[in-house]
Amino acid sequence: MFTDLSSREESFEKFLSTFNLLAPHARIELNTGQRAFRWQGKFASACGFSWWEVESEIDWTCRFAQQKQSLGLVLPRAGTMSARIRNRTVAIDRRCALALSVPDVSSISYSGHGKHGHVTFEFDVAAVNKTLSVIFEGAALQNSELSPQLDLASPAGKVLKALSEAVGAGMHDTRIRSEKSMALLGESILRLIFLNFPHRLSNRLRRHQTDATSRQIMEAVDFMHANMHQPLTLSEVAEATGISVRSLQYGFRRFRDITPLAYLREIRLEAAQAELSSPLNMLSIHDVALKWGFTHMGHFAARYRAAYGETPSETARLGRAEASRALRSNARGEA
Repeated sequence: MFTDLSSREESFEKFLSTFNLLAPHARIELNTGQRAFRWQGKFASACGFSWWEVESEIDWTCRFAQQKQSLGLVLPRAGTMSARIRNRTVAIDRRCALALSVPDVSSISYSGHGKHGHVTFEFDVAAVNKTLSVIFEGAALQNSELSPQLDLASPAGKVLKALSEAVGAGMHDTRIRSEKSMALLGESILRLIFLNFPHRLSNRLRRHQTDATSRQIMEAVDFMHANMHQPLTLSEVAEATGISVRSLQYGFRRFRDITPLAYLREIRLEAAQAELSSPLNMLSIHDVALKWGFTHMGHFAARYRAAYGETPSETARLGRAEASRALRSNARGEA
Protein backbone atom coordinates (compact mmCIF):
# COMPACT_ATOMS: atom_id res chain seq x y z
CA MET A 1 0.00 0.00 0.00
CA PHE A 2 1.19 3.54 -0.78
CA THR A 3 -0.94 6.71 -0.67
CA ASP A 4 0.19 10.27 -1.44
CA LEU A 5 -2.26 12.99 -0.30
CA SER A 6 -2.14 16.79 -0.10
CA SER A 7 -4.47 19.68 0.69
CA ARG A 8 -4.28 20.77 -2.95
CA GLU A 9 -6.39 17.80 -4.00
CA GLU A 10 -7.95 16.19 -0.92
CA SER A 11 -9.89 17.18 2.19
CA PHE A 12 -8.41 16.91 5.66
CA GLU A 13 -11.04 14.24 6.34
CA LYS A 14 -9.36 12.07 3.67
CA PHE A 15 -6.06 12.62 5.48
CA LEU A 16 -7.63 11.45 8.76
CA SER A 17 -9.30 8.39 7.24
CA THR A 18 -6.04 7.28 5.58
CA PHE A 19 -4.09 7.82 8.80
CA ASN A 20 -6.68 5.77 10.71
CA LEU A 21 -6.17 2.82 8.36
CA LEU A 22 -2.55 2.54 9.51
CA ALA A 23 -3.03 3.69 13.11
CA PRO A 24 -6.61 2.96 14.22
CA HIS A 25 -5.51 3.18 17.86
CA ALA A 26 -4.56 6.87 17.46
CA ARG A 27 -6.66 10.01 17.15
CA ILE A 28 -5.53 13.32 15.62
CA GLU A 29 -6.65 16.61 17.19
CA LEU A 30 -5.89 20.03 15.68
CA ASN A 31 -4.52 22.50 18.21
CA THR A 32 -6.77 25.14 16.64
CA GLY A 33 -10.15 25.04 14.95
CA GLN A 34 -8.69 26.22 11.65
CA ARG A 35 -9.18 23.72 8.83
CA ALA A 36 -7.98 25.79 5.84
CA PHE A 37 -4.26 25.07 5.92
CA ARG A 38 -1.74 23.32 3.73
CA TRP A 39 -0.61 19.80 4.50
CA GLN A 40 0.85 16.80 2.75
CA GLY A 41 0.97 13.18 3.82
CA LYS A 42 2.51 10.03 2.40
CA PHE A 43 1.38 6.73 3.92
CA ALA A 44 2.60 3.20 3.27
CA SER A 45 2.75 -0.25 4.81
CA ALA A 46 5.28 -3.03 4.27
CA CYS A 47 6.33 -6.35 5.77
CA GLY A 48 6.03 -5.88 9.55
CA PHE A 49 5.75 -2.09 9.71
CA SER A 50 3.91 1.04 8.58
CA TRP A 51 5.50 4.32 7.50
CA TRP A 52 4.25 7.84 7.04
CA GLU A 53 5.74 11.23 6.23
CA VAL A 54 3.65 14.29 7.10
CA GLU A 55 4.15 18.05 6.62
CA SER A 56 1.75 20.64 7.99
CA GLU A 57 1.37 24.37 8.62
CA ILE A 58 -0.69 23.94 11.77
CA ASP A 59 0.08 22.38 15.15
CA TRP A 60 -1.64 19.13 16.04
CA THR A 61 -1.65 16.35 18.63
CA CYS A 62 -1.94 12.61 18.25
CA ARG A 63 -3.62 10.88 21.20
CA PHE A 64 -3.56 7.12 21.75
CA ALA A 65 -6.94 5.77 22.79
CA GLN A 66 -6.01 2.06 22.74
CA GLN A 67 -3.00 0.35 24.24
CA LYS A 68 -1.78 -1.38 21.08
CA GLN A 69 1.49 -3.27 21.46
CA SER A 70 3.83 -1.80 18.84
CA LEU A 71 7.05 0.18 18.54
CA GLY A 72 7.13 3.72 17.16
CA LEU A 73 10.08 5.62 15.72
CA VAL A 74 9.82 9.34 14.90
CA LEU A 75 12.37 11.46 13.02
CA PRO A 76 11.37 15.14 12.87
CA ARG A 77 12.22 16.91 9.60
CA ALA A 78 11.23 20.43 10.67
CA GLY A 79 9.78 22.00 13.79
CA THR A 80 9.60 20.20 17.13
CA MET A 81 7.65 17.38 18.72
CA SER A 82 6.94 16.42 22.30
CA ALA A 83 5.70 13.10 23.66
CA ARG A 84 4.13 12.23 26.98
CA ILE A 85 5.86 8.95 27.91
CA ARG A 86 5.30 7.18 31.23
CA ASN A 87 4.09 10.43 32.85
CA ARG A 88 7.00 12.56 31.68
CA THR A 89 7.41 14.83 28.67
CA VAL A 90 10.21 14.35 26.13
CA ALA A 91 10.77 17.05 23.49
CA ILE A 92 13.01 16.76 20.42
CA ASP A 93 13.76 18.52 17.15
CA ARG A 94 15.31 17.34 13.87
CA ARG A 95 18.66 16.67 15.57
CA CYS A 96 17.24 13.63 17.38
CA ALA A 97 15.13 10.53 16.81
CA LEU A 98 12.53 9.26 19.24
CA ALA A 99 11.81 5.55 19.78
CA LEU A 100 8.90 4.55 21.97
CA SER A 101 6.78 1.61 23.00
CA VAL A 102 3.31 2.79 22.01
CA PRO A 103 1.53 1.59 25.21
CA ASP A 104 3.88 3.88 27.20
CA VAL A 105 2.72 6.96 25.27
CA SER A 106 -0.40 8.98 25.96
CA SER A 107 0.11 11.72 23.35
CA ILE A 108 2.51 13.19 20.79
CA SER A 109 2.32 16.87 19.76
CA TYR A 110 3.84 18.42 16.63
CA SER A 111 4.53 22.14 16.29
CA GLY A 112 6.59 24.65 14.35
CA HIS A 113 6.75 28.26 13.30
CA GLY A 114 4.83 28.14 10.04
CA LYS A 115 5.72 24.57 9.06
CA HIS A 116 6.70 21.28 10.63
CA GLY A 117 7.16 17.73 9.40
CA HIS A 118 8.24 14.28 10.49
CA VAL A 119 8.76 10.68 9.38
CA THR A 120 7.21 7.97 11.55
CA PHE A 121 7.57 4.20 11.60
CA GLU A 122 5.31 1.84 13.53
CA PHE A 123 6.57 -1.73 13.84
CA ASP A 124 4.23 -4.65 14.53
CA VAL A 125 4.82 -6.27 17.90
CA ALA A 126 5.44 -9.68 16.27
CA ALA A 127 8.32 -8.26 14.18
CA VAL A 128 9.72 -6.39 17.20
CA ASN A 129 9.60 -9.38 19.54
CA LYS A 130 11.17 -11.61 16.90
CA THR A 131 14.17 -9.29 16.65
CA LEU A 132 14.34 -8.83 20.43
CA SER A 133 14.32 -12.58 21.05
CA VAL A 134 17.34 -12.99 18.81
CA ILE A 135 19.35 -10.29 20.62
CA PHE A 136 18.22 -10.93 24.20
CA GLU A 137 17.05 -13.92 26.19
CA GLY A 138 13.35 -13.98 27.13
CA ALA A 139 12.85 -10.38 25.97
CA ALA A 140 9.59 -8.71 24.98
CA LEU A 141 8.75 -5.15 23.95
CA GLN A 142 6.54 -4.58 26.99
CA ASN A 143 9.54 -5.14 29.29
CA SER A 144 12.06 -3.00 27.38
CA GLU A 145 11.46 0.51 28.84
CA LEU A 146 13.30 2.29 26.06
CA SER A 147 15.15 5.49 26.83
CA PRO A 148 13.67 7.27 23.85
CA GLN A 149 16.21 9.70 22.39
CA LEU A 150 19.09 9.14 19.96
CA ASP A 151 21.33 11.91 18.62
CA LEU A 152 21.20 11.75 14.81
CA ALA A 153 24.72 13.22 14.64
CA SER A 154 26.13 10.11 16.37
CA PRO A 155 27.44 7.21 14.23
CA ALA A 156 24.34 5.11 15.00
CA GLY A 157 22.12 8.14 14.38
CA LYS A 158 23.62 8.72 10.94
CA VAL A 159 23.00 5.08 10.00
CA LEU A 160 19.42 5.30 11.30
CA LYS A 161 18.77 8.41 9.22
CA ALA A 162 20.20 6.75 6.10
CA LEU A 163 18.06 3.63 6.66
CA SER A 164 14.91 5.72 7.10
CA GLU A 165 15.64 7.61 3.88
CA ALA A 166 16.15 4.32 2.03
CA VAL A 167 12.78 3.08 3.29
CA GLY A 168 11.13 6.34 2.22
CA ALA A 169 12.60 6.11 -1.27
CA GLY A 170 11.52 2.49 -1.61
CA MET A 171 7.99 3.23 -0.39
CA HIS A 172 7.50 6.26 -2.62
CA ASP A 173 8.91 5.01 -5.91
CA THR A 174 7.15 1.96 -7.35
CA ARG A 175 10.09 1.43 -9.71
CA ILE A 176 12.38 0.49 -6.82
CA ARG A 177 9.87 -0.99 -4.35
CA SER A 178 10.92 -4.46 -3.19
CA GLU A 179 9.52 -6.61 -0.38
CA LYS A 180 12.91 -8.27 0.01
CA SER A 181 14.65 -4.94 0.58
CA MET A 182 11.92 -3.64 2.91
CA ALA A 183 12.17 -6.75 5.11
CA LEU A 184 15.94 -6.32 5.50
CA LEU A 185 15.67 -2.55 6.07
CA GLY A 186 12.97 -2.98 8.70
CA GLU A 187 14.99 -5.58 10.57
CA SER A 188 18.12 -3.39 10.36
CA ILE A 189 16.26 -0.45 11.93
CA LEU A 190 14.94 -2.61 14.77
CA ARG A 191 18.38 -4.06 15.50
CA LEU A 192 19.91 -0.58 15.48
CA ILE A 193 17.26 0.67 17.93
CA PHE A 194 17.77 -2.12 20.47
CA LEU A 195 21.55 -2.07 20.20
CA ASN A 196 21.92 1.72 20.50
CA PHE A 197 18.96 3.20 22.42
CA PRO A 198 19.43 2.61 26.18
CA HIS A 199 16.83 0.33 27.78
CA ARG A 200 16.41 -2.01 30.71
CA LEU A 201 17.38 -5.07 28.64
CA SER A 202 20.84 -3.72 27.76
CA ASN A 203 22.55 -5.56 30.62
CA ARG A 204 21.10 -8.84 29.33
CA LEU A 205 22.86 -8.60 26.00
CA ARG A 206 24.42 -11.97 25.31
CA ARG A 207 28.03 -10.94 24.97
CA HIS A 208 29.37 -14.47 25.03
CA GLN A 209 27.61 -16.09 22.12
CA THR A 210 28.09 -19.74 21.35
CA ASP A 211 30.32 -20.09 18.32
CA ALA A 212 28.59 -21.38 15.21
CA THR A 213 29.90 -24.64 13.78
CA SER A 214 30.75 -25.17 10.13
CA ARG A 215 27.73 -27.52 9.89
CA GLN A 216 25.42 -24.74 11.16
CA ILE A 217 26.82 -22.28 8.64
CA MET A 218 26.27 -24.85 5.89
CA GLU A 219 22.67 -25.21 7.09
CA ALA A 220 22.33 -21.43 6.92
CA VAL A 221 23.69 -21.44 3.37
CA ASP A 222 21.20 -24.14 2.35
CA PHE A 223 18.34 -22.20 3.95
CA MET A 224 19.36 -19.02 2.10
CA HIS A 225 19.44 -20.83 -1.23
CA ALA A 226 16.05 -22.42 -0.60
CA ASN A 227 14.42 -19.13 0.44
CA MET A 228 16.31 -16.39 -1.40
CA HIS A 229 13.18 -15.60 -3.44
CA GLN A 230 11.42 -14.64 -0.18
CA PRO A 231 11.76 -11.33 1.81
CA LEU A 232 14.40 -13.05 3.98
CA THR A 233 15.91 -11.49 7.14
CA LEU A 234 18.99 -12.48 9.14
CA SER A 235 16.76 -13.26 12.13
CA GLU A 236 14.90 -15.86 10.07
CA VAL A 237 18.16 -17.42 8.86
CA ALA A 238 19.53 -17.55 12.42
CA GLU A 239 16.29 -19.00 13.80
CA ALA A 240 16.19 -21.71 11.12
CA THR A 241 19.78 -22.64 11.95
CA GLY A 242 19.33 -22.59 15.74
CA ILE A 243 21.91 -19.87 16.46
CA SER A 244 21.89 -16.14 17.22
CA VAL A 245 22.31 -13.47 14.56
CA ARG A 246 25.64 -12.49 16.09
CA SER A 247 26.89 -16.09 15.94
CA LEU A 248 25.64 -16.30 12.37
CA GLN A 249 27.67 -13.20 11.47
CA TYR A 250 30.81 -14.43 13.20
CA GLY A 251 30.44 -17.90 11.66
CA PHE A 252 30.12 -16.55 8.13
CA ARG A 253 33.24 -14.45 8.59
CA ARG A 254 35.13 -17.42 10.03
CA PHE A 255 34.09 -20.13 7.57
CA ARG A 256 33.12 -18.14 4.46
CA ASP A 257 35.17 -14.93 4.81
CA ILE A 258 32.02 -12.93 4.00
CA THR A 259 29.09 -11.44 5.92
CA PRO A 260 25.72 -13.23 5.71
CA LEU A 261 24.09 -10.19 4.06
CA ALA A 262 26.85 -10.03 1.46
CA TYR A 263 26.45 -13.76 0.80
CA LEU A 264 22.68 -13.37 0.37
CA ARG A 265 23.28 -10.52 -2.05
CA GLU A 266 25.83 -12.67 -3.90
CA ILE A 267 23.48 -15.61 -4.47
CA ARG A 268 20.67 -13.27 -5.49
CA LEU A 269 23.05 -11.68 -7.98
CA GLU A 270 23.77 -15.16 -9.35
CA ALA A 271 20.02 -15.75 -9.68
CA ALA A 272 19.62 -12.45 -11.53
CA GLN A 273 22.48 -13.38 -13.88
CA ALA A 274 20.93 -16.77 -14.59
CA GLU A 275 17.58 -15.16 -15.38
CA LEU A 276 19.09 -12.51 -17.66
CA SER A 277 21.08 -15.21 -19.47
CA SER A 278 18.06 -17.40 -20.07
CA PRO A 279 16.60 -17.41 -23.61
CA LEU A 280 13.20 -17.81 -21.93
CA ASN A 281 13.47 -14.57 -19.94
CA MET A 282 10.74 -12.04 -20.78
CA LEU A 283 11.43 -9.54 -17.97
CA SER A 284 13.27 -6.24 -18.32
CA ILE A 285 16.61 -5.74 -16.56
CA HIS A 286 14.90 -3.42 -14.08
CA ASP A 287 12.24 -6.02 -13.25
CA VAL A 288 14.81 -8.80 -12.85
CA ALA A 289 16.83 -6.61 -10.47
CA LEU A 290 13.76 -5.79 -8.37
CA LYS A 291 12.69 -9.44 -8.35
CA TRP A 292 15.94 -10.37 -6.64
CA GLY A 293 15.96 -7.46 -4.18
CA PHE A 294 18.15 -4.88 -5.95
CA THR A 295 16.43 -1.49 -5.77
CA HIS A 296 19.29 0.80 -6.84
CA MET A 297 20.00 0.16 -10.51
CA GLY A 298 23.39 1.90 -10.44
CA HIS A 299 24.61 -0.27 -7.56
CA PHE A 300 23.14 -3.37 -9.22
CA ALA A 301 24.95 -2.66 -12.51
CA ALA A 302 28.25 -1.96 -10.73
CA ARG A 303 28.09 -5.15 -8.65
CA TYR A 304 27.03 -7.15 -11.71
CA ARG A 305 29.92 -5.90 -13.83
CA ALA A 306 32.41 -6.53 -11.01
CA ALA A 307 31.14 -10.12 -10.65
CA TYR A 308 30.68 -11.09 -14.33
CA GLY A 309 32.86 -8.71 -16.35
CA GLU A 310 29.94 -7.43 -18.41
CA THR A 311 26.89 -5.26 -17.95
CA PRO A 312 23.40 -6.68 -17.33
CA SER A 313 22.33 -5.37 -20.75
CA GLU A 314 25.16 -7.29 -22.44
CA THR A 315 24.08 -10.50 -20.68
CA ALA A 316 20.44 -9.91 -21.67
CA ARG A 317 21.46 -9.24 -25.29
CA LEU A 318 23.36 -12.53 -25.44
CA GLY A 319 20.33 -14.33 -23.98
CA ARG A 320 18.04 -12.84 -26.64
CA ALA A 321 20.51 -13.77 -29.37
CA GLU A 322 20.52 -17.36 -28.15
CA ALA A 323 16.71 -17.35 -28.17
CA SER A 324 16.71 -16.08 -31.77
CA ARG A 325 19.15 -18.79 -32.85
CA ALA A 326 16.98 -21.44 -31.20
CA LEU A 327 13.88 -20.15 -32.99
CA ARG A 328 15.65 -20.17 -36.39
CA SER A 329 16.96 -23.67 -35.75
CA ASN A 330 13.49 -24.90 -34.87
CA ALA A 331 12.03 -23.26 -37.96
CA ARG A 332 14.58 -24.98 -40.19
CA GLY A 333 13.88 -28.29 -38.50
CA GLU A 334 10.15 -27.98 -39.12
CA ALA A 335 10.76 -27.03 -42.78
